[in-house]
Amino acid sequence: MNLDSLLLALSGDVVLAVKNATRFAHFIGLAIGLGAATMLDLMLLRFVGSRRITFHDWQMIDFGARLVSFGLMLLWITGIAFLIQYAFFEPAKLMNEKIWAKLAIVSILTANGMFIHSIVMPRIRAQIGQTLFAGMGRGARNAFVISGAISATSWYAPVALGAFSQLNNTVTAIGILAAYGVALVAMTLAMQVVMRIASRTAPAAPAFAMAHPDYQIRLTYGS
Repeated sequence: MNLDSLLLALSGDVVLAVKNATRFAHFIGLAIGLGAATMLDLMLLRFVGSRRITFHDWQMIDFGARLVSFGLMLLWITGIAFLIQYAFFEPAKLMNEKIWAKLAIVSILTANGMFIHSIVMPRIRAQIGQTLFAGMGRGARNAFVISGAISATSWYAPVALGAFSQLNNTVTAIGILAAYGVALVAMTLAMQVVMRIASRTAPAAPAFAMAHPDYQIRLTYGS
């Protein structure tokens, strides 16, 4: 098959071509967002104990957070494109409650992302030269854990919903969201256990590690 034949095959049905392109972009957004979010969770887990956050670590965390935001943006753009396509060409698919449950979960994920970028990320930056939870109260720690649990659960939930076609037109949105809520609670409890184990096995960190080389970085870039 030469290039002309390939282009002809792809452009033969414009509606199908647009739908496939949208699906491809949707998968890309999901892969980027899920991969980056998982990487961030694993990276931050290393700093629960005695390991201090360096400026290089912060740069990696910030880059990962930007990737997550980009993936989430692609999910919204392609998700809205799917809804428009369904409304014009496949209106029956709008009756599938799995779609609306997924939309609700992505909305929760978006709200959590706003919280992370406005509250969590600045706090992580302020911890350069310290461990992740050094000087934090229980409320701040719980906020970190809950936001992490929401992120992890909400990124994997769309993957699960997409993988199980048996849920199409068979389960209500309320049922899916109830299962999502149970998974969220389980993830939060699991993360709490992991955090407690890690913090108990780690030595206490001082509020300001003046002897640590990253302290100079904090003075340069601010907290």
